[in-house]
Amino acid sequence: MSNKNTKNTYYSPKWISCRLDNVIDSTVDSIKCFCVDTTSNFTRSRILTPKTLIKFILGLQAHSLSGEVSDYFTSSNIDIPSISAVSQRRDLLYPEIFKSINRRFLSSIDNLSTLNGYYILAQDGSDINLPFWHDDTQISYGQDSIVCQYHLNALYDCINHVFWESRIDLPTKKSEKSALIDFINHRNYPENSIITADRGYESYNLIAHCIENNQKFVFRVKDIDTRSGIMTSISLPDETFDITVTRTLTNLQTNEVKKNENNQFVFVPSTSVFDYLDACNRFYNLSFRIVRFKIADDKYETLVTNLDENEFGLSDFKDLYHLRWNEETAFYYLKHAVGMLYFHCKKRQHIQQEIYASILFYNYANLIIQNIKKKIKLKKTKYIYNINVRSALTNIRNYFRNQIKEYILIRNIKKYLTPSRPDRNVQRSIKRQSPKALNNRTS
Repeated sequence: MSNKNTKNTYYSPKWISCRLDNVIDSTVDSIKCFCVDTTSNFTRSRILTPKTLIKFILGLQAHSLSGEVSDYFTSSNIDIPSISAVSQRRDLLYPEIFKSINRRFLSSIDNLSTLNGYYILAQDGSDINLPFWHDDTQISYGQDSIVCQYHLNALYDCINHVFWESRIDLPTKKSEKSALIDFINHRNYPENSIITADRGYESYNLIAHCIENNQKFVFRVKDIDTRSGIMTSISLPDETFDITVTRTLTNLQTNEVKKNENNQFVFVPSTSVFDYLDACNRFYNLSFRIVRFKIADDKYETLVTNLDENEFGLSDFKDLYHLRWNEETAFYYLKHAVGMLYFHCKKRQHIQQEIYASILFYNYANLIIQNIKKKIKLKKTKYIYNINVRSALTNIRNYFRNQIKEYILIRNIKKYLTPSRPDRNVQRSIKRQSPKALNNRTS
């Protein structure tokens, strides 16, 4: 496998917290960019200043809102605000403020690791169940049930374990491919990156956007025996291979296109989306590399990519693509350890605040974890031991809320370790989940 480039610079939890504070301070200086009413919001002096409100939302746990307020402000030198005051102040704040802080915060960290000089980013989505709200216009009505959900699309750094970008969509309008195209066009992540994605992102339109924006990518696609997909009509051997193909996409149905010698043309119907065909451009040539390798005795994996074969050979892709599964684990910790499932309100604006704030806190916590890893020296044992992320997140939240000192945080994180068993296979259990009720929380 290619070499991992790890910078040995160590940043303490205090340094990372100060960097986050500095970003929050500079964001508060331009708070009018994130206010509902730019002329009157946050102009009067109140207990809940913009910075206090932002840090309070970042530090939310799984308790009731009254319990959160009492717990957070008990150790501070200011009066405890009422629940109504907290809700009213949150009404003034757009959720996008947490996305802005997250981008600037991650960009300020200069000791992140890469692979062959590239950040390995994975794109995926996850459904989030919401508390029922009868006035909600974002409810999806199914055949036998009412679904209150958001769909979170996120771009995850598989090596540094942070989310660079995120977007909240509705389940009825969810479009993971369009979310990724939006991320690529805005480019709020490192330039030197490789984006990986699963079969749900198989699309000529997405590949074209990557190539036009000079974005490196590795996408898993349906195998060669598929009846629909990119591999359709391409004559390929039923074995391991690494080849480059060129397809010509068109919305015309000329005799040449219909004849389609050598499977050169791909007809794009009016019902499909391809952004680079219009009245002036009726043909679009698309070249990409197809890599197929064996993962079991009778099972293959097929990937499409634009990576240079001089940088990444056929043998590298199995490990490279396997890295993207770290995002599945990240969604689990984001929901069940950070507490993104435990909302403290029904207002959709407030819920969006908490979703983006959970992502920001997860990134803050993982930067602390990744830096402390550099200071852990383990004896030779049967297993390689890693930091227990769930326990670490609990301790980091206590540190963020000024409830424990830095040396206690580092001691606790180093104490609770868990063995890594890479060869262990456990069947995935998928269970239907309901939103966590607001009235059944510890106070």
